[in-house]
Amino acid sequence: MTRPPALALAVGLLWWAAAAGAAAGQTLPAQPDRYLLTTEAADGRALWVNPAGLARAPEASIGTDVTLDRFFPGPRPQLSEYGVSLTARGLAAGWEHEHLPGRQYSNVFAVGLGMGDEQFSGGVSRTWYTGSVSGSGWDAALRVSAWDGTQLSLVTVNLGSPRLGDSTYWATLVPGALVNLFGGALQAAGEWEVAPHAWRSIAYRVGGTVALGRGFALLLRADLSPGFKRRGLVIAIGFDGSGSRAGAFALASGGASEVEALGLSGAMVTRGPSRP
Repeated sequence: MTRPPALALAVGLLWWAAAAGAAAGQTLPAQPDRYLLTTEAADGRALWVNPAGLARAPEASIGTDVTLDRFFPGPRPQLSEYGVSLTARGLAAGWEHEHLPGRQYSNVFAVGLGMGDEQFSGGVSRTWYTGSVSGSGWDAALRVSAWDGTQLSLVTVNLGSPRLGDSTYWATLVPGALVNLFGGALQAAGEWEVAPHAWRSIAYRVGGTVALGRGFALLLRADLSPGFKRRGLVIAIGFDGSGSRAGAFALASGGASEVEALGLSGAMVTRGPSRP
């Protein structure tokens, strides 16, 4: 199988990550990044999570999302984020508008490309920030289908050290793995985010997907600190139909009564024939 040139580019960018400098910023994660793991993103949402996943679903789609967060003053979550995205067979573009504390805001623009097939794919994405924060950076990723449907991925985040405000971040590596169980009715996945400049753990994330039938699925994800203490628990319901996709999620940082974020998303989808 011939590897497309974009895969070689992704490999080079992943190698470069070890030497990437400081990044900075105070922004919100895009909605798909709040509930999907890197090995689960295989459609237009992969633009924000794992650009190698853009090559997995031959589709054209237009989607939108809205998120409520509780970091604003007041007892109830308030509108914090909304956006749109476009996808066309491996190419994707997206925009997110963020309301930040202190009357600040940010517009986030992203474009991405995924190439390859269901066995081996790679991708890159470019992100720009405007508004209260500014800067730009790259993500690069590889994804491999191994034995019995097992998925392995490696994503490098914040290549190029974008300056976003006065808060400093470092480029991170996110290796992940997903295992299919019971003929795909259950998927279990996990990933580790690490800063390669000091080989310091940033976070662990574990989760899974349970097929409920008729296109519905239950997604669970736990975000853990480097000391394996729970930072957040996400519960999401997804629907994937012949011409549409929709989802809803809730994020609880403590108990079930401590809901910190809520989100809704939807997309109109046109799917092409599956790749060999």
